[in-house]
Amino acid sequence: MKVLLVDQIAKVNYKYTFPLANGLKKAGADVVLVIDQKAEKENCQCERVNLFNTDEKDIGKTQKMQNYIASYKKIGKMLEDGHYDVLHTEWYTFSPLDYFFLKKFKRKHKIKYVATVHDILPFNEKFYDMYFHKKLYALADSIILQAPGNMDRFAELFPDLKEKMHMVPHGHMLDYVEPADKEESRKRLGIPNDKLVFLFFGQIKKVKGVDILLKALLKLKERYPELYVVIAGSVWKADFSECQEIINNNDLHNCLKTDIRYIPDEEVKYFYSAADVSVLPYTDVYQSGVIQLAYGYKKAVVSSDLPAFTQFVKEGKTGYVSKAGDPDSLAQAMERAILDREKLSEVGQNGYNLVKQTLNWDELAEKIVIECY
Repeated sequence: MKVLLVDQIAKVNYKYTFPLANGLKKAGADVVLVIDQKAEKENCQCERVNLFNTDEKDIGKTQKMQNYIASYKKIGKMLEDGHYDVLHTEWYTFSPLDYFFLKKFKRKHKIKYVATVHDILPFNEKFYDMYFHKKLYALADSIILQAPGNMDRFAELFPDLKEKMHMVPHGHMLDYVEPADKEESRKRLGIPNDKLVFLFFGQIKKVKGVDILLKALLKLKERYPELYVVIAGSVWKADFSECQEIINNNDLHNCLKTDIRYIPDEEVKYFYSAADVSVLPYTDVYQSGVIQLAYGYKKAVVSSDLPAFTQFVKEGKTGYVSKAGDPDSLAQAMERAILDREKLSEVGQNGYNLVKQTLNWDELAEKIVIECY
């Protein structure tokens, strides 16, 4: 069985795509991977073709669009020459064009089309996205969703497509974990050694709840002077000024470090190794690889009560749960973690054991081959 797997944003998504491709190969699929300009070999064991430039920042929208069209045309040529059995995509970056080409490919090449759905609809949803996403999902033969809550949300939005749904969660990230010395990591990042560190890591979007985290910090900082929060990641289609205003107006600099930029892969280990707890105050999420990464580093997790999180975050066992969008509830969950400081290592180890046991890539890939391919 020959599979063409397409990921236009592998630079930020490769920790899903590469182990998936490897697992599919072990399950008997002959996989060719089309990705963006990510050049590092990492641990990907299949043939790779670099096409899309979706992550480039120094080119205009017109050039990006031209490249997007040219990339799809090259994929069409690959399908024509390669005699593939399955076309498997992960993202719709510009849904009208995605639909135009994918419909053409399926009709012309009589190919099975499988869609992994990371986000059911984009968080920066355009006026046309709902219309074209419905068409794209109708075009698919199988639709892979990654959390129980997403199955419910998808079925509610697209009730006519329920029979196409398959639940296959995001696999673990243990292959990308590289622990560093805690003291060395804190020294490198300028974090005091005597603090209890809560880490927010990843892209900063409006739905990620960084403002809620800051408001929770305000409620705790006087009672718990040992509390220290680190916020690290780049801003994505959002405005950090509201958060910066909270920081400046409340003099949070003594209990807070912000590192607002894209964090290169080689630096990720220092942030997680320096932390005691990973905090995920999201107000909405379809699924998040960040939770798998946190547990990979054996960190206890404080999260909001979204289904994508609560399937892993079990109160007092693998983490602490707060009500989404509620700074008071988040402060209370963080306080429970602070009071549990002596068992945080045990809580993080429990999370590690859970994802290692339940999110094995080879098993998940085999499920995709059997159920979807």
